[in-house]
Amino acid sequence: MDDAGRIEPGLYDSDGVAWAETQAAALRRRQAGHNLLDYDNLAEEIEDVGKSITGACRSYLAVIVEHLLKLEFLVQPDDYNGWRRSVRAARYSLRDELTPTLRQRLPDEVAEIAARQAALLAEGALIEDASAVLAALGGGYSWEQLTDVDWYPPPRSDETP
Repeated sequence: MDDAGRIEPGLYDSDGVAWAETQAAALRRRQAGHNLLDYDNLAEEIEDVGKSITGACRSYLAVIVEHLLKLEFLVQPDDYNGWRRSVRAARYSLRDELTPTLRQRLPDEVAEIAARQAALLAEGALIEDASAVLAALGGGYSWEQLTDVDWYPPPRSDETP
């Protein structure tokens, strides 16, 4: 919103998350009068739009990380080409959903997502030690690596931690 309290033109189309947060805050500042608007529930529903977009982007990142880990660390990947296609598809979907707000927020969550995905692979006995895998990666993949549609890690099958 600008200094006069008006919504920025085009914000709805350019950054749905920022629009949803701004709209929810604006609705909560108003008082319900003698109209039919249920401001609190309307604000919650609008916030849910932003949460849905954020959740979808986190899900795409989780798929990307999981399949990059499989490509890099599994000794005999069963579905190497399938995982590459899945990574590429998730990257394109992520690119379609990312807003400027999420481009600022999500890079801070990459290490947590990588740790979670490595732990899930260890639980499934696909890798031995999630901590060793993350250490070998220096904590995980970078935002740039995760979002670059052409980047894939070289296999480390002979040195799997």
